[in-house]
Amino acid sequence: MKVKKLVVAMFAAGMVASPLVHATNGDEMMAVGSQSTALGGTGVAHFMGAESVWANPAMLGKSKGAEVTGGVVIFTPKVSNTGVPALSGVTSESKAATSYIPDVSYSSRISDSLTYGIAVAGIAGMGVDYQTSPATHIYAKSALSILRVLPTITYNTKDYAVGFSPVFQSGSLRLSYNASGLGMGNINPTGTSDSSSGFGYSLGGYFNASSALTLAASYQSEIAAKYGTQISNAGVGFGLTGASAFGDDLNQPAEMKAGIAYAMSDSVTLTVDYKQIQWGSAKGYKDFNWKDQTIVAVGGKYAANGYWLGLGYNSGNDPIENLAAGVYRQECINFFNNMFFPAVVTNSYTFGGGFELSKSLALEASAVITPEVTKVTPVTSFFAGNNTTKHSQQSYSASLRYKF
Repeated sequence: MKVKKLVVAMFAAGMVASPLVHATNGDEMMAVGSQSTALGGTGVAHFMGAESVWANPAMLGKSKGAEVTGGVVIFTPKVSNTGVPALSGVTSESKAATSYIPDVSYSSRISDSLTYGIAVAGIAGMGVDYQTSPATHIYAKSALSILRVLPTITYNTKDYAVGFSPVFQSGSLRLSYNASGLGMGNINPTGTSDSSSGFGYSLGGYFNASSALTLAASYQSEIAAKYGTQISNAGVGFGLTGASAFGDDLNQPAEMKAGIAYAMSDSVTLTVDYKQIQWGSAKGYKDFNWKDQTIVAVGGKYAANGYWLGLGYNSGNDPIENLAAGVYRQECINFFNNMFFPAVVTNSYTFGGGFELSKSLALEASAVITPEVTKVTPVTSFFAGNNTTKHSQQSYSASLRYKF
């Protein structure tokens, strides 16, 4: 009964995830959980508690007993865009400035070799809000949010483990803009959103090469998503219909991960993760010229009696490439990416820590600082100039960990 109530509570928490998440790696969150975030988003080979399933389901093989973790991330991105060059290109600030993203994870050991868990979190999204911009801009709003639920089972021995998570995903997308003065019409004036649900899986493993060194890898499958006619309808304002129309598929891409965790001493652990997000083969994203994104993350943790401190760095290439100028549909794609989905940030610096409030309860927190990136894209075919977006981020997370 307690487990059933816990699962219900986790679903309720996850369903209030903000539709305006801004993420470091494309539109996906860099990490779930304060500890992984503090260490640069690493965790494929380093056990961090019940929330480890988000990086690698096999890591539950290092758990002891049962625990539940839950927290919230406060994102405070700063995004601006120059709008329509032909109408002076005035810079406007997006009003989508704060987002709240919850996460809850639970794990329990069944036996010496089996562990199960379930986790719920908002894991991806993006959005801008230029609805109050000046007349020389474009009144636009986008909001993508994605929630995932991960039940997990893990088998472990002394030296290795394998884990598997069937994944349920639920997403929502809204695209709307009013550019009647530019002859582009008033698209989705009521601000309607469309939802999409789908299934995938995550699997992983780790191997203890020595008492100090763990090697690990995991894989997240692509998950199909189609959000009504949100994307194709947005293209109508650009005159893209028939054979030139935008498609409405927007699959979340597959991910391949590998990681190393090395305990230099009883107190100091170093972590390194490599991740490839396969935007370039995901239906929808590839149509908008997104390319595969390579992310390298490093972290360092110092743990003493009753507390820990961590630092990290996360670096990933901009997955969105500008298409060549001079071709109308290509420039429409350039503008669509730069205006509605400015997923252009690349480097993040992280830090955090935690301390035990009691033998059973611990408080953890982290912060992420992502410097500003400027992206200029050509839109000469229909707006006579370039469109420029600027994007920076700061985020703060706090979580509680309770061990049974």
